[in-house]
Amino acid sequence: MHRRIAATRRDATHKLTTQLAKTYKIIGIEDLNVRGMASNPRLARSIMDGGFHEFRRQLIYKAALYGARVVIADRWYPSSKTCSCCGVVKETLALSQREFKCDDCGFEAPRDVNAALNLARLAASSAVSACGEPRSGASRKARVKRGSVKQEEKTAIREAA
Repeated sequence: MHRRIAATRRDATHKLTTQLAKTYKIIGIEDLNVRGMASNPRLARSIMDGGFHEFRRQLIYKAALYGARVVIADRWYPSSKTCSCCGVVKETLALSQREFKCDDCGFEAPRDVNAALNLARLAASSAVSACGEPRSGASRKARVKRGSVKQEEKTAIREAA
């Protein structure tokens, strides 16, 4: 049973990272403190089941394979504390607050959506094109197997009788 669950998770990770690398030119992710998040006894099992390191590893190598670029936000980047509308950073934001409300401009959004918008802005600012812009051609060019450089023709040897 454990082998089947592991295979299902591995397959889902491969499919998702391949789809992301083929679909987007620039992908923004965040460097998370997984060990610190796993110290929470209520979330530890879910955090460790996520396989964040393997997901990041696969995403980086597949992005290079398909010509995409991965932008990694620093661990201390305040993605969830920054207003994605006006850019003001909140000093304190408890983990229990799941809704982000900006005191300056009045912007309201779920905390994770606000963080995703900030990561998209960070990734877009580090490149020429916008984050999440779909590719013009989603598939990779087929490789052509080239012949050997040194090829000799086979000649028939005739013996004089």
